Amino acid sequence: MSIDSRLTTPGQTQRGVMAQRAKGIAWEPFQHPGGEAYCLDHLHPECVEYVIPPAKNAPERRFQVAVSYGLHCFTRTPREGEAVDDAEWYSDSREKRVFCLERWQLSKMLPEVVRTLGNRKCLHTGREEFVTLKVVEEGRTFDYAIFFIVSKSNAPGIDMNLFIVSAHERFNALKYTKPIRFGVILMNRYQGKKIRPPR
Repeated sequence: MSIDSRLTTPGQTQRGVMAQRAKGIAWEPFQHPGGEAYCLDHLHPECVEYVIPPAKNAPERRFQVAVSYGLHCFTRTPREGEAVDDAEWYSDSREKRVFCLERWQLSKMLPEVVRTLGNRKCLHTGREEFVTLKVVEEGRTFDYAIFFIVSKSNAPGIDMNLFIVSAHERFNALKYTKPIRFGVILMNRYQGKKIRPPR
């Protein structure tokens, strides 16, 4: 099962049905104490349409998905013994964390990853899903792990919500190795079916 994902302008969908603007935080730029501002527009909420092609016993399905991004995509916890200047913190309504330049730089890839989830190998932890990418940066190869949650939406014109919980370089060994298709995740969440944790 492959998925064709298409970006949908907020307020419009490929089906011609008006959808409400994707909910989520439109993150304000981070103003570095040194004077430089780091834009976070790429992590603003958006609507994406995922098209699941027809299968042997199933017609084509189209899902309007509201995508939003969490604070952990561009912030980190302070390191042990680290003295953090007040200006280095970034907060939402629940918590405050240290702005992380490395996570922010990597987060620029997230919108494209979201639109191509149907072509990537997703994994399931029993609580949430994630996808891991190989990244080569400045001659160094490492894993970039993106954790997300899919849930059914109650908003008019929106079928599902996709929340990117966190995205960061992965240091520990990969525990989950059995892939799951994003189309299966969408259909199961939409139909209220449980996804079995990997064995």
